[in-house]
Amino acid sequence: MVSLEPKGTGKEGKTGDKPPPAFKGNKSPGKPANGQKFNPGGAGGARKFDKSAGGPGKKFDKPGGGGFKKFDKPGGGGFKKFDKPGGGGFKKFDKPGTGGFKKFDKSGGAGGGNKFAEGNKFRGKPQTQPQAPAEGEKQDWNKFKQEKKDLKLKRKSSKDTYEITKEAKQIYEKLRCRRTENKDKLVEQIYKVLNVGDTISKVVKAHDTARVLQCMLKYASPALRAEISDQLLPFIVEMCQSKYAQFCVQRMLKYGAPATKSKLVDSLYGHIVRLAGHSIASGLLDTMYQSATPQQRINMRQEFYGDLYRKSKDSSVKTLSDTYKEATNMKASILGSVKANLDHVANKQLVDSSLVHAVMLEYLRACDEDEEKLEETVTAFAALVPHMLSTKEGSEAGVICFYKSTPKNRRAIIKNIKEHLLKIATHEHGHVFLISLLNALDDTKATKKAIYDHLHGDLKTLVGNQYGRRVVQWLVAPGDTTCFHPEFIRVVDEGLAFGKKEKELRRKEIFEQIEAPIAQAIAEEAAFWLSNSHIGLVTSDILNHIQGESYEKAVTALAQVIAQPDWRISADAAGPLPQDKKKPHNDVEAIIAEATKQRRKLLNAESSSGEEDEDEDEDEDEDAQDDDKKEKEEEDEDEDEDAEDDDKKEKEEEDEDEEPKLKKAKKAKAKEEEPAAPLVTGIEEAGMHIVLKKILKNDGKREGTPFSQQLLQNLTTDVLKVWLGVNRACFVLLKLVEESPSLLDDCKKVFAAEKSLTQTLVAQKTSGAKLLAAKLNFKK
Repeated sequence: MVSLEPKGTGKEGKTGDKPPPAFKGNKSPGKPANGQKFNPGGAGGARKFDKSAGGPGKKFDKPGGGGFKKFDKPGGGGFKKFDKPGGGGFKKFDKPGTGGFKKFDKSGGAGGGNKFAEGNKFRGKPQTQPQAPAEGEKQDWNKFKQEKKDLKLKRKSSKDTYEITKEAKQIYEKLRCRRTENKDKLVEQIYKVLNVGDTISKVVKAHDTARVLQCMLKYASPALRAEISDQLLPFIVEMCQSKYAQFCVQRMLKYGAPATKSKLVDSLYGHIVRLAGHSIASGLLDTMYQSATPQQRINMRQEFYGDLYRKSKDSSVKTLSDTYKEATNMKASILGSVKANLDHVANKQLVDSSLVHAVMLEYLRACDEDEEKLEETVTAFAALVPHMLSTKEGSEAGVICFYKSTPKNRRAIIKNIKEHLLKIATHEHGHVFLISLLNALDDTKATKKAIYDHLHGDLKTLVGNQYGRRVVQWLVAPGDTTCFHPEFIRVVDEGLAFGKKEKELRRKEIFEQIEAPIAQAIAEEAAFWLSNSHIGLVTSDILNHIQGESYEKAVTALAQVIAQPDWRISADAAGPLPQDKKKPHNDVEAIIAEATKQRRKLLNAESSSGEEDEDEDEDEDEDAQDDDKKEKEEEDEDEDEDAEDDDKKEKEEEDEDEEPKLKKAKKAKAKEEEPAAPLVTGIEEAGMHIVLKKILKNDGKREGTPFSQQLLQNLTTDVLKVWLGVNRACFVLLKLVEESPSLLDDCKKVFAAEKSLTQTLVAQKTSGAKLLAAKLNFKK
């Protein structure tokens, strides 16, 4: 036991001394031992901070301290004991070999120097900051900056690859200029410099030399590009996780031959799950999965099934259900492995991947019978549903999650998609999820409030999109085979099994709530709803279902637009159809040549206006930035060059090939030069002709034919003369008078009042004019 007697008694450095007799047998801390009485005023009394020389306690040796600090409390019997019942004495705080009490000397004591310096990794290394001047002296900033540069150069030159990379970057400066010719020769020179031992694998992760390799992969000949890629393949897993080397992998995927891309995927086997949960590598893994062969995709999915498939692949296993087809007792363990891997990815919020979506869909289908596991997975993925709607498999998985969710989880899913509703509704796969959700919800009031009310403000954007207009059509005409394919209707109607209301009642309640707002939107901007044939078809579907006052309000505004003499619409609002788009070819050299040609053409035009020497990559303004930096150094005394280089890299790392400002300028210029869709007379356009005939046909079934009456009233003599000279316009007028006898009489009155109209009609030789004249009993 350590002695607690004051220093100077000769007992402070000895260990193993017995405690004072007064404390023998005391096993209850804080109580007096051996009949000892409480003495608040004595040495064993109340807690004191006695600075006098007397009294036992802990000594704090400070200059002039002179005393001991006592921590005893009233009734403590002098000293505070740290022993537990049965401990047999006091707890020792000294270590073997220490001479008594621990001192807190800061300088000059036996304790030595700074004890925290022992773990400092920079101890003993040269300081990166020059010594500050003495007090009263003026700082020589030029000398200060030069010393910093010398230290930086010394630090860089200590690396074994410094001279090699320096020479490679000098050649790279020539390679990256857009006017340089024979770039493949320069790439060969750089390759000869870097192809020394394992230099390439060392420099691929650095922020500056990674750009050199990216440029080499772009401009190298096919044979050399394949050779460079083969050297990098053993390190591809580390490169995918590197902040800078990942761009080299992107160049290999973009410019590499199909054989190189196949080798890239094969190099990742055994690390798929780990890379899927990595913030940098997950995006590259998704790109590789999309470009992989069907068998490679299967092999990548197998690694999520468990460690059994991580090192060896089974060609007979195509989906998750194949893993336990012959051994049903393995189903629970395999599903547990898949769930653990999916949870790992979900915790990192990296579910926006085609690979993860495919595995997720297989897992949800396999867990169809296990409600407990299914509910756990759905709860974990409820907040991530908006990120799952970017692929077909992810959209299907999101639909299953919503169908199998509890009411609480359903509300959570709806809450999470609120801020992304417009993006989901206009997405190729997201709109399917939204339609399925609308078809399965029982609470129609909540549906309107949570979904339609958020979309109503963007109704024009929604109707102008080829996928968004399908959402609007489902709201007004759900299950209509004239708008949707029967197979699509069948798939969406599977969600009816997870609701309680009848299908027709649910759809009727939703439509009654949105009928008036949609009709009001049409009445306010009728010209937009007839701005092209695609939007016009949606308008005709809406008019086919709305009733009463809403219908009359909408058709009145539409008739006024159609009867305008200058009514013109866009002839190509939706752009080229999918089958008209050019299919991308796999000739990498042709792609590079075409891109270079287009870029050179654009940059030559820009250089003629004053910019003489621009670079091709994102570093083309680096020299000017260096000059600006030198000028700023005279003003900014504390500027750090290393931080400056890192900031510059972070701004440019997104695209190695183009400088961001130039890229934005190119996009803006291309958008300005993009030719506008041609405008044609609305009554002459083929698609709008079909739209008008559909509206007239539907209007003929209604009492009073409001649309036809309004259209005939708004048609002036001048407009009618123009229409009579157009074949399609004559067919529209023919359809108008065929739908109602009263309209036929009204039309005859119009022609009788203006005889020039009759003469114009009879003089026409088109088939539409002849049929209209026959219907009105007009003859030459």
